Amino acid sequence: MRIKKVCKLCIDIGMLVITFLLMASERTGIVLHMFLGAALFVLVVAHNILNLAWWAGIGKGTYSRTRWMRAIWNVLLLIDFLLVMISGILYAVGLHRITALLFLILTVIHIRVHWKKASAKQQK
Repeated sequence: MRIKKVCKLCIDIGMLVITFLLMASERTGIVLHMFLGAALFVLVVAHNILNLAWWAGIGKGTYSRTRWMRAIWNVLLLIDFLLVMISGILYAVGLHRITALLFLILTVIHIRVHWKKASAKQQK
């Protein structure tokens, strides 16, 4: 495996683990929850930097229905992630819980879509 792929995989696994730990804030406590949130932010930034080619290509080429759906999901996921971060920083508990739940749902969809895409590439 190339180094970039290994880095991407490690970051993706780290984001997933941290997301699940963040969902257990009653058990981890608020201080750890805040540090994990900051760590997730760093990993999401790194994830997007490693996937800049996708962002650069977002306005190029033709869009099939599948490509539109992927683009919409990814943009919604990014917007929701920013809302989770902002609502957490502002201690807007109700909004934070709603956006966090939506983030979890969008993340599951994101993983499923990209898992299928990666699996199809590996089978070739």
